[in-house]
Formats: sequence, structure tokens, C-alpha cells
Amino acid sequence: MMFFGRASPQLVCALVILLHAGSAVGFNSTSGAAGVRCIGRERQALLMFKQSLVDEQGVLSTWGSEERRKDCCSWTGVKCSNRTGHVIWLDLHDKSLSGTLSPSLFELQYLTYLNLCLNDIGSICIPESISSLKRLKFLDLSANRLIGSLPSLLGNLTSLLHLDLGFNEFHSVENLEWLYHLSFLKYLDLSGIDLSKVNNWLQVVNKLPHLTNLYLSSCNLLDVVPEPLPMNNSSISLAVLELSYNNLTAAMFQWLFNFSNSLVYLDLSYNQLQGLIPEAFGKMIFLEGLSLSDNQFEGGIQKSFGNMCKLRLLDLSYNNLEGMLPEFFGDLSGCLELTLESLYIISNSFMGPLPDAIRNFSSLKVLFLSDNALNGTVPNLIGLLSELECLYLGGNSFNGVITEAHFSKLSKLKGLALSSNFLRFNISPDWIPPFQLDFIFLRSCKLGPKFPKWLQTQRSFLFLDISRNEISDSIPDWFWKLSSGADQINISSNLIYGILPYFSMKFSGYPGIDLSHNKLEGPLPLFPANMSSLSLFNNGFSGNISSLCSVTGNTFQLLDISFNQLSGELPDCMASWSNLMILNLGHNHLFGKIPIFIGSLNMLETLVLRNNSFSGEIPWSLGDCNHLQFVDMSHNNFSGPLPGWIGERLVNLTYLLLRSNNFYGDIPLRLCQLTKMMVLDFSNNTLCGNIPWCIDNMTALTKKENLVDDHWYVVYVRNNMQFATNYGDKAYIVWKGTEYEFAKNLNFLRLIDLSSNKLTGEIPQQICSLFELVQLNLSRNQLTGRIPADIGQMKSLESLDLSRNQLSGQLPSSMSQLNFLNTLNLSNNNFYGRIPVGTQLQTFSPYAFAGNSALCGPPLTPTCSEDEKPSAGGGRDSQDDGDEFWKGFKPSMELGMAFGFLGVLALKLDHPWKHVCILLFNYMKIPLNNLKGYLCLIVAAFGLVVTVNATRLRRKLRF
Repeated sequence: MMFFGRASPQLVCALVILLHAGSAVGFNSTSGAAGVRCIGRERQALLMFKQSLVDEQGVLSTWGSEERRKDCCSWTGVKCSNRTGHVIWLDLHDKSLSGTLSPSLFELQYLTYLNLCLNDIGSICIPESISSLKRLKFLDLSANRLIGSLPSLLGNLTSLLHLDLGFNEFHSVENLEWLYHLSFLKYLDLSGIDLSKVNNWLQVVNKLPHLTNLYLSSCNLLDVVPEPLPMNNSSISLAVLELSYNNLTAAMFQWLFNFSNSLVYLDLSYNQLQGLIPEAFGKMIFLEGLSLSDNQFEGGIQKSFGNMCKLRLLDLSYNNLEGMLPEFFGDLSGCLELTLESLYIISNSFMGPLPDAIRNFSSLKVLFLSDNALNGTVPNLIGLLSELECLYLGGNSFNGVITEAHFSKLSKLKGLALSSNFLRFNISPDWIPPFQLDFIFLRSCKLGPKFPKWLQTQRSFLFLDISRNEISDSIPDWFWKLSSGADQINISSNLIYGILPYFSMKFSGYPGIDLSHNKLEGPLPLFPANMSSLSLFNNGFSGNISSLCSVTGNTFQLLDISFNQLSGELPDCMASWSNLMILNLGHNHLFGKIPIFIGSLNMLETLVLRNNSFSGEIPWSLGDCNHLQFVDMSHNNFSGPLPGWIGERLVNLTYLLLRSNNFYGDIPLRLCQLTKMMVLDFSNNTLCGNIPWCIDNMTALTKKENLVDDHWYVVYVRNNMQFATNYGDKAYIVWKGTEYEFAKNLNFLRLIDLSSNKLTGEIPQQICSLFELVQLNLSRNQLTGRIPADIGQMKSLESLDLSRNQLSGQLPSSMSQLNFLNTLNLSNNNFYGRIPVGTQLQTFSPYAFAGNSALCGPPLTPTCSEDEKPSAGGGRDSQDDGDEFWKGFKPSMELGMAFGFLGVLALKLDHPWKHVCILLFNYMKIPLNNLKGYLCLIVAAFGLVVTVNATRLRRKLRF
């Protein structure tokens, strides 16, 4: 959690301007005051600079060469010396300018102040001519798109007091030694610049004697601390230090604690700090803000923290801290009780109830105790903290009843979060709260069964979450009149019924509305034009979806209307939703073809059309949606061949589900280019041809890592601030024969399902390289050949279904190595021989091997027939050969004798076979007078040769 530095760049710029305004004496902003007009060459330099910019908002409209606008000292952002007329001040921060940084700007040799932060003046290196601005004391080029390397000639700006180059796109920097020349520097910000190759960064900043503010956030800093690190002539007056979002370890502490008597703000969040929190922090008696969040600290805190009498903000969130909460507050007791205003210990492992000692922290304005293991009741004394503005206790195990007494003196409360506990509200319907809340998070607080009437008093909220509250009621009319500025309303997962009113004009901002998992019905109403998200899934809405065309703004990022009874075709107005990231229309009665305009939704990450009646081919324009990660078109009437361009254009695709359609033809080899693919389901179509041999190019199926995160989208935009929430995909997968919903565990699933098609050929050996595949289903095809011998390499395989094919051969011995296999179906093939012995295969039902008449061994039979015959010398091969010979010899003798008997009988009797035999022996030129003597022997020998050769042929096919 950022509490200073770059958390709000606009605020930083504003504060800097304010701080310097008092010292910027000796300039005028108009020519009339001193009768001095700007110098011509400087005016020309400014105009050339203007030509290199794009000014869509007309900020520079006062800049010109016309007579009435010639005086550059009166231009927006320009100030001149009252004595000389030279331009000494140029401030164009946060003016939405774009373009390039023209070198003509650096002809203003008398500039002392230059601020261009928070624009889009980029795609160019900083010109080396900037070094000519010898008088410059303030330089801020942060948050543009400047590229290239940092010019070492910046070291020539020896008068600099303030330098901010942060959050640009500079290449990796290898040298910062030019900073040695900036001996007067007080403020340095290089945040967001890769300094991983600068192994002496600490020595450099340590030799800036006047440095008070240092910001090196997100710099990939190396944790290199020389021993000993000299402190003479060092920045001993360092007051603000931000080193967040790096990879620093506890080795930094030996340098850091040298500033115990000067530091006022310290941010070490998002690093790799481990172990106990050092006691030395408690000796930083001048600290006003300390953030150690998002590290790996353990244990509790030191009692010395209670001596930090100036500390106003303490952030210990997202660590591994533990202990009893009463003891934690006991360690903070002391003078800190009177000064602490903001306490964040989110997502640790603290236990126990809220202690009575919390009443002593009378200055508390912000209290975040969310996501710990706290329990007990919420004491009424929390209502005595009259300065409290934010109370966040969500994600714990608090229980009991919340009454009006908990809020008795909280007149300044702006944020309330009690979600995901075991609380129940018992509030009088006539209660009038003493506060006006901006943020209301009361998920799972049992506010029902009636809609909470006290909400009627809250007329300025921005966020409202009362989901999962057992509300069984209709939405009262007054609810939609409460807050026209609301940005997020979540009343999902209740039992709310009724028909929605038209409220397209009720909201002035960019609302996100979640009404999912209720019992609402009727047609879709008109919605606000500038919506950011709309979730209506799992209700009873019916009719067409044309009313969604009321949403016209480019802020629309999520639409989920799945699991309703909506019908009709997709309206053309959807083409205007250019920033839509999530589109879920599944489980409705929609029909028609996917319109060509789908390609205009090129920010899409999730597309779900599952279980409708869509038809036709997948349009080529979908390839323009190259951010797509999740596509589910299962259970429709789509047809045509699988598009090969999916593999070339949708390179981020991770889940592709086309189950139960009418796709036909070969599986294109180009689909192997989907290297991020984790779930591939083409089952129940009419695909033919071979399984692609290049399937091992889908390298995500070889990795254990969680390669996919939830989708984040903006739901709140106000005053140039953005807040985001996430959307988790859900997939409906046939898992071990039954369809399940996969949501939270979806990211760990690796699956290929090509079942119920017309695939032919052999299973490619390359499939065995998919080491992390969890389920493989190739059943109900026309596959031939053997199971690949190396299938045992697929150690993660839990489910394997090869049933109802034409596979043959013996089962590979490596199958016994599939230790996680718990579902197996090899039935109805042509397998033969012994089932490999191992820890898994013998545990399956005989039905897993049914329809393979030549298979033997457990679990089908106690033994195989060859197991009963004694072995007489030789190795296994010779024994097998002997067994095969004798197995073939006996029936051959019997067959030969039968042929001989029939031959003699045919010649002896007047039988039609007699003529056949005579013709045969005439062809072989055997005299008939010898026929009777040799006939039986010849026929028997012939039968023996045929049988033995057939036996040998079968052995070759097996091995």
C-alpha cells in the first residue's frame, strides 16, 4: 500500500509546485507589470517546441506569433524574469500533451524550472542538448514515454535540486556515476527504471550529501551492500526513502539504520524481507509513515514500536505475521496510542478478538484488519473511535450481532467493510446512521430477509456490496434513486425477485452493476450508457437483448448474461463496445451466425457462447481479437472445418472448448502453435484424419506453473484514479465421465478431449511429452496401432480414456508407472497379452478392460495361460518362442490330419472335392498313382507350415 511517493503522481506534482512557488521570486507572468516583453529567440524556441507537440485539448492556444499573442511571458505555463525578461519557468505538467521532446526547448538557457510530467511526450531519447541548461534547478520529465538510455550529460546540470525521470521507458541503465556531479540534489526519483546492472547504486546515492527524498521504486535493485559502507560525506539527512517493488533482503538493514535520526517516511513494501521485524525500526523515533507490506516477515512486532511517538501510518499487510491481536495492540501501547492514525495489517495470521485496548487509540482514522483469523464478537466500544473514517474487518471469523451501538459515535465514517464473517445485522428499520458512507462492503452479513431500509439514508455511496445476504424481497423504488454517482453496485446471490425498471438515466458516472444469482425476470431494461460492467447471470430474464444497445460508452468492459432465457440474434450495436474484455452469453436461446463485427471487439479476453443455437462457421474476423484467452463455443450448431488461423492469430489462447458442434475435417497442424493451450476440447464433432504429430508444441501442457491469472478490469474511474476488480473464468468440463464446473481450480487443469469424432491413424508418440497433462480422452474414434510405449512419462495423468477404438498390441509396461491414474477405460479395442503389473492398473474394475478378449491377468483373470506352463531353460524370449511354437503346432497337426482325412475321403468316394484335388495335383505335376500314399502327409505338412508361419507373423507384430 503506497502512502507517499508515486502513489498519486498528480499530487506529487502539485505539492512540488506549491513548495517552489514561494522561492520563485523575480518573475512575472504578464508583460504589463514591469514593462518587459519576452525575448524573440526564446519565443521562437517555444513555438518550435509547440510544433513538436499534439495539443488536442488546446492547452497551448495562448501560444502564437500573432501580434496580440507575441508576449510569451503571458503564455500558459510560461513565466519570465521580472528583471531580464528571460523565460525561467515552464510548467506544462499533466496537460494531456503528446508528441516528441524537441531539442529547441533547450535553447532556453535561463530556465530554472522545467516540469513536463504526466504527459505523453515520448518515443524519443532525451536530447543531449539538455545539458546546456546550466541554471536548471528543477527538472521533472516523469511519466512520459521517453526511451533510450539516460544521458550521462545530465551530470552537467550541476545546479539541480530536484530531478524526476521516473516511470518512462528507458533501456536498462548501467551507470549512475554522473549523479556524483549533482552535489546540491535534494530530490531524486528514478522509479520504474531498470537499475539491475548498476551494482554500485547505493554508493552513488550515499554520496549525495544534501539528498532528502529518494524514490527508487520498481527498479530491480540488486541487494549489494559493501562492508563496511562509509557514511562520511553521505546523505545523512535522508527523510523520505521509497524502495518498494524491488528484490531487497535484510542485508539492506545495516545501511538503512544509519538514518534512524532523519527518516520521516520509509517504504520497503514488495521486497524479499524475511525473518522477524528488527527491533531497530522502533528506534526511528521521527518516523511518521512506515510500510513493510508484501514481504515475508514472521512473528509479531517489537515492543519498541510503542516508542515511535510521531508514527501516523503503519502498514504490515501481506506478511506471515502471527500471534494474538490483544498482544499486538499491547506491543503498540505507549505514546504511539496517541499518534497512530492508519493501521494496516491485512492478510496475516493474527488471531483472537478485538481487544478492549483499541479504545485507547483515539486518533485512529483507518483500521484495516481484514483477512486474518480474528474471532469473537465485535465489541460495541468500536463505536467510540470518533475519528474513525475507515473500518475494515472483512475476511475473518467474527460472529454475533451488529447493532446501532457499534456505530454510535462514528460520524466521520466513510468506509465500512464487514464482509465474509459470521455476523448478523439487527438494525431497527427506523435507524438513521450518523454517517454518510462512500464504501459499503457487507457481503454475507445476513441483512435480510427484507431489503435494508437504513440504506435509504446513504445518498453518496460509490461502492455497495450487499451480496449473499439472504434478502428475499423486491428492489424498492427508492434504491435506484439513492446515488447517481455510484460506481459499483453488487446485490448478487440473494433471492431478489421482480422486474427491473428502466434506469438508463439514473447514473452519472461509470457504474458496474451485479444482479446475478437472483430470481429477477422479465425483459432486459435500458441500462446506463456509460456502464463499466453488467452481470445478470443466473436469473429468469427473457426476450431479446436489443435493449443492451442503450450502453454506448467505451467504458464497457464486462457483460455476463449467461443462464437466462434470452433469445434472438446478436445486435449490431455490440460493435461499438471496443473495450469489452468479458463477453459471456452462454446458456440462453440465442441463435444465428457470429457477426463479422466480432473482430471489432479486439480487447476481448473471454468469449463464452456455450449452450445456445448459434450456427455457421467461425468468422475469420475473430482473429483480430488477439487478446483472447478463453473461448467456449460448446453445445451449438457451428459447422465447417476448424480454422487453422486460430493457431496463428490467437496466440494467447489458453482454453478452447468446441464440444458438441458439427465441425468436420482434419485438425489443422497450425493449431500446434497455441503454446499457451491448457484445455483443448473438440469432442463430439465429426473431425477426421490424424491427431497432429506436433501436439507437443503446446508447451503449457508440460509445465506445472499457474500460467493464467483472473481478468482484471476497471470498475471505478474518478478524479483520474482507477480501481479494478477481477473476473474468474468458469469452464464446464466432462471430467471422468461427468460434467463439472471448474472455476477456482481451473488454472491447474491440463486436458485434451478429442473423443466422439472420426479420427484415424495412430496415437502420436509426441503426446507422451505432455508431462503435466491431467486428462486425456481419445475415446469413440477409429484410432489404430499401439499405445505409445513411453506413455508412462505422463506422470500427472489422472484420467485416460482410449475406449471404443481399434487399438491393438500389448499394453506398454510403462503404464504401471502412472501412479496418479484413478480413471481408466481401455474397453472395446483389440489389446491382448498380460496387463502390466503395478500399483494402479490392478485396482481398476474389469470393465476398464472389457471388450479386449485376448487380455489377461489381474483384474481380468487370476493368471495368464502362459503363467501355468513350466519354463524349460533359455531366457524369456526362447520360452515365448517355444510357447508360441507349441501353441501353433497342435492345432496345425489337427488341421493337417483333418485335411488328409478329407482328401482321402474325397478321392475314395465320388465327391466333387475329388475333381478339385485332381486339378490341384495336376497343377503341381504329382502323379496320381502316388497320390494315395502321400496325400495325408502333404496336407498335414501344408497345414503345419501355414500355422507356424502365421504364429511367427503375430509375434513380429507384437514386438
